Amino acid sequence: MVNVNIEDDKYKVLEARGKEKGYEDTEEYIDYLISQIVRKIKREKQGENKDKSGEKEQGEEEEVKEKLKDLGYM
Repeated sequence: MVNVNIEDDKYKVLEARGKEKGYEDTEEYIDYLISQIVRKIKREKQGENKDKSGEKEQGEEEEVKEKLKDLGYM
């Protein structure tokens, strides 16, 4: 486990929000928030990998074609 220093004013905001959301303690809430950020980063990385393989671009191209068909341009 790693310890992270958080400025007092920021910690107080997180502490209040954690209580509002029903977390037992502030550390549990902060862990939840960090987990959400890590998941987002991983999804973004997966998206980058798809871009490199061309899969995402093909999917986006198909979406654009479908939208153009729906609008009567194709």
